[in-house]
Amino acid sequence: MKKVIKVVGAAILNQEQNKILVAKRDSDRILHDMWEFPGGKIEKGETPQQAIKREIKEELNVDIKVGPQVGKSTEFEYDFGIVHLTVFYSRLLTTDFELVAHSTMKWVTKKELSDLIWPAADKEIVAELKNQKLEDINFE
Repeated sequence: MKKVIKVVGAAILNQEQNKILVAKRDSDRILHDMWEFPGGKIEKGETPQQAIKREIKEELNVDIKVGPQVGKSTEFEYDFGIVHLTVFYSRLLTTDFELVAHSTMKWVTKKELSDLIWPAADKEIVAELKNQKLEDINFE
């Protein structure tokens, strides 16, 4: 039986510009050169919300406000294991972030999400985001 890998991602929003921050995986990593929502594995004893805050601090050196979950968690079986992905709407608490774990990052519109190549586990999340009014997401 394949290992289940519990992963969290942040759909980081700029609600004023109606854009989402996406990251491209480094070419030396699994699922290389695909786009994703920044995040990573949930460590033992962490809630998903704690994990996403920690991961974004590690990957972007910035703090975030975590909002509601984007749709439902997804699960996809890859050669290396089964990825269980949960993504949360988030927003940056400061505008200065640095690239630590990705080859590039950019702000995109909902329409532009379709132009990017995504890992299979992310595709349902992308579809959910495209159907949401980003400016209406509540972070309180």
